[in-house]
Amino acid sequence: MYDLQKVIIIGGGPTGLAAAIRLAQQNKLSPVIYELRDPETAGIGGSLGIPANGLRVLHRLGLWDTIIPRSVEITKTVLHSTSGSVLSEVDVSTEAKRKTGFGYLRINRVDLVELLREATQKYQIPIHYNKQVTCIDDHGDSVTVTFSDGTSDTAPLLLGCDGIHSSVRRLHVDPEITPVYSGIAAISSIVDDLVDREPEDATCLHSTITPHGMLATAPCAAKQIFWFFSKEVPLPAGTSSADVRDGWSLHRQKELADCRNSLATVLGSVHGRWGQYLRQLVDASRDLHFYPHYRLPLGGRWFLPSATPQGFPRVLLMGDAAHAVQPHAGQGVSLAFEDVLLLSGLLEKYQAGDYADLGQVFSRFDEIRRPRIQRINEVALHNGRMRRNQSPWAVWCKEWYMWIMLHVNRFWGMSMSGVLNGDVLYDVETELK
Repeated sequence: MYDLQKVIIIGGGPTGLAAAIRLAQQNKLSPVIYELRDPETAGIGGSLGIPANGLRVLHRLGLWDTIIPRSVEITKTVLHSTSGSVLSEVDVSTEAKRKTGFGYLRINRVDLVELLREATQKYQIPIHYNKQVTCIDDHGDSVTVTFSDGTSDTAPLLLGCDGIHSSVRRLHVDPEITPVYSGIAAISSIVDDLVDREPEDATCLHSTITPHGMLATAPCAAKQIFWFFSKEVPLPAGTSSADVRDGWSLHRQKELADCRNSLATVLGSVHGRWGQYLRQLVDASRDLHFYPHYRLPLGGRWFLPSATPQGFPRVLLMGDAAHAVQPHAGQGVSLAFEDVLLLSGLLEKYQAGDYADLGQVFSRFDEIRRPRIQRINEVALHNGRMRRNQSPWAVWCKEWYMWIMLHVNRFWGMSMSGVLNGDVLYDVETELK
C-alpha cells in the first residue's frame, strides 16, 4: 500500500538540500530537514568542482539560472612541471558541452549551500538546526528519530544525508562501517587574485606535482583564487582512523604548522612564472584551512531490513553517508546529486505502483549505484597516490609519464583526472528506462 507523504532528511548540506527540493518538486512529498550544525557553520568549506553530470542535476532542480552568477566556468586544466614549463593543457569542457549542454563549473561550497537553501524556501521546506540524532526506531510502517534536545519526529521514510561521519549510519544502518583515512590531507585558502589574467587563463585549473605533494589553483567567483597543497600526512600519534574528529581537532594546529613548513620547501622547488605566482598567492593568504581526506570502505550497507516481520525498510543512506570517496576524482558532490535524481525517479515508480514497497526501491537503488561508485572510488584512490611523498627523480619520471599518458588518454576519451569522459557525460536518469 502506498503510504508515502512526509520525508525526514538528516543533513542540511548539498545532498540533503537537493533531495528535499527534488522530492517536493517532482514527487510532491513533504520533506523536513534536520541539521547538526547551526546555519553559520553548516555551509563551511572550500571550492567545489561540478562536472556535466552534476550540473545536469542542478538544471533539473531548476537551479541553473541561480548557480551561473555564483560560479566560474572551467575550460581546461593545465599541468606544470616543477621547472615552470607547461606539460599539457587538456580541454575539460568542449565535448561535454557539445553532448550534454553542460561543461564544468567551480563554486564555493558556501555559495552552493546558500542557493540550495534559497530554493527550499520556494517549496516551504522547514530546516531545523542544532539537531543531534541520538536514536532511530524502525516501526516497520514508519521510523522515529529522536534528538539530543528531547524532541522527535516520525515519518514513513528517513534519508541519511549527513555526510561521511553519518549518525544515521552509525546509530542504525551500518555501525561497523567507519571512515578510513586516505593518508592524504590538504592545506588550502581562498584569496583575491593577484594578477590581471588573460580571459582564457581565468577559466583554467593549474597544478603541479612535487616530491612533497601536489599544488593546484582554481578560479572562484568574485575574482578570487582557491589554492591547495595536497600531501601525505600521517595520522596523529595515538589516533585511530575511526577516532577522526577528536584526533585531528587536537592536532590541527600542529599539522597546519607542519604543512606551512613543507609548503615553504615545496614552493622553493617550483620555478618560473608559475612558481612565482604560487608564492604570491600563499604570501597573500590569511586564513589557512587543514583538511584530512577520508573515504568509506566499499561494501557497506545503505539500508537495513525492517526489524518487524511485516515491515519494510524505511531508512536509506545517500551521498557521502553511503559512499564517500576521496575528493581526488572531482566527483563527490555530483555523485550525491545523482543519488537524488535516481531516488526521486524510483519513488515515482513506487508512487505509480511499479514497486510494492520501499524495500524494492532501495534494492534497485543499490543495484544501480554500486558499480559506478566502485569505479569512481578506484579513480580517486589512484589519483590520491599522486600526492604521496616521492623522490625528485620519481617526479621527473612521472612528469614524462604523465605527458605521454595525457596524450594517450586524450586518444581514448579520458580527461586529465583519469575519469572517463563517459563518466562525466553519464545521465543517471537513463537507468530508470
